[in-house]
Amino acid sequence: MMKNFLSILVTIGMLMAFSACRSTKKIQQAMVKKDTVAVVLPVEKLPTHEDTMRMVDDVLTNVQKKHIDFKTFSAKIKVDYSNSKGRQPDFVANVRMLKDSLIWISLSNDIGIEGIRVLISKDSIKLLDKLANTYQVRPLSHIQELSQIPFSFADLQDLLVGNPIFFNKDSVTSYTNNVNGYTLLSIAPLFKNLLSVASDYSVQKSKLDDNDPTLNRTCDLIYNNYENKTGVSFSTQRQITISQQNKLDVELKFKDYKFNEELSYPFTVPKKFKRI
Repeated sequence: MMKNFLSILVTIGMLMAFSACRSTKKIQQAMVKKDTVAVVLPVEKLPTHEDTMRMVDDVLTNVQKKHIDFKTFSAKIKVDYSNSKGRQPDFVANVRMLKDSLIWISLSNDIGIEGIRVLISKDSIKLLDKLANTYQVRPLSHIQELSQIPFSFADLQDLLVGNPIFFNKDSVTSYTNNVNGYTLLSIAPLFKNLLSVASDYSVQKSKLDDNDPTLNRTCDLIYNNYENKTGVSFSTQRQITISQQNKLDVELKFKDYKFNEELSYPFTVPKKFKRI
């Protein structure tokens, strides 16, 4: 049950994705063919390396301005997903977060019956399975072991609120722009991240490819339906596709979300629950 839950959890913000691994060369070819606008300029007006780096820095600065910061965050998320066995029953995830401290998640069916409650801290995961009457405690590193992805607590927070993950601005190797926005390729030690940004600098898509070709993992994370109700530009619909040996498709629909309100994080283990 813990393994099944964590595959869903590493889904609730990505919480999992990877499809058709492409080499850096192929990614760069795709960027040239699809993402660039061919503009013939006089020789004296061709951009220099310094011009390009200045444009990259400008884009990254404006993307950073869209970064979502918070003290607390809560959301009600409808989760639809399918795996190698086909479409699975959808469920509702109620999430509460205290920045850099706690992530509380309650999973229930569409009629509101809670099945699982989870409390994640910076060093542990605690899980109540209310259907099996069991209780588990695992180190946070257990997510990394199961997913083979080096998620940190900060990564999980960013996944849930919609900030880009595994993108290192200091490792940007390619940059293109078009009428719809910008594309940046970052090559970090573990992942290549092809980040697509709209003309208003909101993140539209993040494509992660594993640098290790033997793992053959790719992840597409798409951000849709942005709205700004409280001064925060927030993606209310996200699509995630992960594939390695098997494929997982996830759609997250945020039915409600709030920032910086007082929250509680109830997590009491009933005496009848068995620790496993």
